[in-house]
Amino acid sequence: MRAPGGEVVITGGLGFIGSHLVDAYLATGHRVRIIDSNAGAVIDGENYDADPRCAVIRERIEDYLTAGGDFTGVDRVIHAASYVGPASILSRAGRLGHDIIGSTAPVIEACMNAGAPLCMFSSAEVYGRSGVLDEKDDIVVPTQYNTRIEYAVAKTLAEAMVSNSRRHGLRGIVIRPFNVAGARQSRAGGFVMPTFVQQALAGRPITVFAGGDQVRAFIAAGDLTGFLTGYMDLALQGDEVIINVGNPGNAVTIMDLAERVKSLLASPSPIVRVDGRSVHGPHYAEAESFHKIPALRTATDLGWRPRIPLDELILTTADYYRAREDRRAVNAPL
Repeated sequence: MRAPGGEVVITGGLGFIGSHLVDAYLATGHRVRIIDSNAGAVIDGENYDADPRCAVIRERIEDYLTAGGDFTGVDRVIHAASYVGPASILSRAGRLGHDIIGSTAPVIEACMNAGAPLCMFSSAEVYGRSGVLDEKDDIVVPTQYNTRIEYAVAKTLAEAMVSNSRRHGLRGIVIRPFNVAGARQSRAGGFVMPTFVQQALAGRPITVFAGGDQVRAFIAAGDLTGFLTGYMDLALQGDEVIINVGNPGNAVTIMDLAERVKSLLASPSPIVRVDGRSVHGPHYAEAESFHKIPALRTATDLGWRPRIPLDELILTTADYYRAREDRRAVNAPL
């Protein structure tokens, strides 16, 4: 990383992951330019508006660049803007691929024009299968093209664009995050951790989909941002483009997660098995990766390690939602 004080561009900087990245880069002495359409915002951004180290631009990144915006002189660009979440993406069916590629392509071009390093956020959904998933593994594309598959295929294409653009001078890497969770994550996207926590705090039934045998390895947002602020430069110097970032030590079945949330929060909530389609509609689908555990190779070779255990992650999320409502989930089912 260059000397503190340089400017970092974060697309989607008012979203869950994006806002944690903003905070992390501010804490390391950087200025931050946030470009966010508010489509997935979990905060209003007023604190950033009042911070002289921040510039908040509330429009789509592709519109910003089309209107003449650029990345000249910036320290780096973190492209985190995207529709995300198994429930949130449903309304974009048939358009989701265009959304993802339509924002990523101009970001790549603008980074190349400005000589700015790029980190693009992809998704562990790209693997398309269960197991311990390594960056070198082949990707599987099922033939049933539901919305989750459209999302995964679009993210895969965006990865390929970053990788191939390195031949033309782009300094870029791709992060495949595995089940990031923590404060600010909204249940409105269909994310399981904030849903279980908010249900437990409200004494409502904790709703487990698909029997609860799915395995997820949850990583704290703070561990994820620590990789970017501490190890992105080392990653850019290496040959590996695709980097898994997750916490296999936090792997847990969804049923065990429900029981853990209930116990840690001393909640009276019953745990009930339900069909996800009864909550999110007939087009809701479970991930192809029923068991989704990251193989950490490239990230740990660089010296990074995840540190925040699952119980701490649950309690941090609960503390956040004891103090405030879920901004995005006012009309979402609980």
